[in-house]
Amino acid sequence: MPTISFSKKDLMNLSAASEEDLEILPLIGVQVESIEGDEMTVEIEANRADMFSVEGIARYLRGFIGKETGFREYHVSQGDFTVQVDESVRDVRPYIGAAHIGGIEMDDYLIRTLMDLQEKLHATIGRKRKKLAIGVHDSSKIGREIVYKGVRPEEISFIPLSKDEEMNLREILERHEKGREYAHLLQGKERFPILMDSSGNVLSFPPIINGQLTALNENTTEIFIDMTGTDLRLIEKAMAIFCAALADRGGKIESALIRYEDFEIRMPDMDGEEMEVSVDYINSLIGTDIPGDEMVELLEKARFSASHSDGRVNIRIPPYRMDILHPADMAEEVAIAYGYHRLVPELPKEVTFGSRREGYALEKALKEILIGLGFNEITTLSLTSERMQFQMMRLDLEDAVRIRNPITEFHTMVRKWLLPSIMDILSKNRHRDLPQRIFEIGYVVGPEGRNDMHVAGAIIDDRASFTGIKSTVQAIFRDIGLNMEISEKEHPSFISGRCAGISVDGKEIGMFGEVHPEVIGNFELEHPVSAFEFSLKGVVER
Repeated sequence: MPTISFSKKDLMNLSAASEEDLEILPLIGVQVESIEGDEMTVEIEANRADMFSVEGIARYLRGFIGKETGFREYHVSQGDFTVQVDESVRDVRPYIGAAHIGGIEMDDYLIRTLMDLQEKLHATIGRKRKKLAIGVHDSSKIGREIVYKGVRPEEISFIPLSKDEEMNLREILERHEKGREYAHLLQGKERFPILMDSSGNVLSFPPIINGQLTALNENTTEIFIDMTGTDLRLIEKAMAIFCAALADRGGKIESALIRYEDFEIRMPDMDGEEMEVSVDYINSLIGTDIPGDEMVELLEKARFSASHSDGRVNIRIPPYRMDILHPADMAEEVAIAYGYHRLVPELPKEVTFGSRREGYALEKALKEILIGLGFNEITTLSLTSERMQFQMMRLDLEDAVRIRNPITEFHTMVRKWLLPSIMDILSKNRHRDLPQRIFEIGYVVGPEGRNDMHVAGAIIDDRASFTGIKSTVQAIFRDIGLNMEISEKEHPSFISGRCAGISVDGKEIGMFGEVHPEVIGNFELEHPVSAFEFSLKGVVER
């Protein structure tokens, strides 16, 4: 769980809490690790990114001690900052968010807490800057017209943060400590993202480092925030978290206009979202009989806006609460506000005995065999995209179980086979030494829309070949005691003439071969890949 440190006095001032009030912190998910003098160190649940700062903890605490309940309204005025997004960043970091905060009284402590929030968001929801990178700038030193574009590494030079000499982007990756740490995020890219104003002043080189020109200091009174990444919704939520924290310090939020090639948006959006949940549903999940009116009070205590009508609760969710995804999350909020210590535990009404599901022994054996053959096991998400499952694998679009309201463009369907996800993992590990051997055993959705367990693996190496992957597949079936037949097969994802089908008892269950160079290029890989995939359904049912 993320750990943050801050001034205990600051928390009490922001929340209007007493020493006695601080005793409820563990009950709202804030575990106190230590208090040394005025410095307080706490652990926060990883899903509560809005409480990765003292301001967020204070906001939540104020509701539980009755100082301020309900939805916290944040006024957003229309600012004069505009960000023009050039199409050259589409294949690098396609999305950006921006906002301006005025009326800030900066000091060393506030700078430290802001940087701590920035790094906690980087490390958690930002996946170590891969999905989200944040820049915070003294806006008095830059113009109001900002350009976000991709440039060649030697085109732009500027003085990076904590340095006193100009470097071009390539030199920053090679010589700056942050450049060396995060260089892998830009590996294989022809152009690097850059943020600069109309006068040519460089604000930042995301996701690596900001420019020294816009560094915060004790004289800073206005802040420009930029957030770049691969997920626009994530950027919107992270921006709301950051702006709310600064507004709780007295900052004035001003929106920035972000212009894309085919649409434009203003950020931040502090209006929040709405959800309607059945009172009976919430009570059934947490084992209570709380009436609707009391449930409204509990939700307002947790800083939601709520009303009750016809057995349902209408809830307004704060913009910074990125963890609220399902009505079950509202049941958790009610339980926290009600108090877990007040819930009465019940013994199970029936005694049952579990058993291993069908196919478990075979899965376990396959894992041991593959590990013995030098493979490392991975686990990937069941949700994926049509682009990865089909287009990047040189396949035509097929019928699939698609998500009706996908949150991101990367999770629009349930996977039909494992190999695309394995290729994606190889792509993410381009900076690692070769050879790499990875495998996965997991569920896919089969041709009839039913779950099917698949086994897939891949080898990336200069010497990866059809013969090598054939030996691997033969070893797998030999060690599980099954005879398999190999037949000629053509598949768009594999090189013609270097692909074979796998059959058991005359039924084809999979394939293996050398991955097609176009597929390898689509995943930005530079070495040969051989791979296999087969279904366990036919093996278990025989």
